[in-house]
Amino acid sequence: MRKYRKQKVRFHKGDRRPGNRNGNTPLTYRKRMFKKGKDILWRVIEHPTKQIVAEYFFEKDASALVRFQNKNKVWQTNGGIPKFLCIKASR
Repeated sequence: MRKYRKQKVRFHKGDRRPGNRNGNTPLTYRKRMFKKGKDILWRVIEHPTKQIVAEYFFEKDASALVRFQNKNKVWQTNGGIPKFLCIKASR
């Protein structure tokens, strides 16, 4: 017969589980249309960091980047694309 150890930590009502320590929340990329002056541009935005990764004039180019990043998750282990490679943080 096995001897089981008694749990040393006491949990109380209202306690929560510890958060995600590695910060490996799943990254997703989305494209959004916006106007800059009279031009219509497409932005690729990384979520949940909300960094603007790129801006394109053609929707097809933005869609290609979104498909590639969502499929391969290149920057997943780093917690997202580094800020110096991004355009800026969106609101």
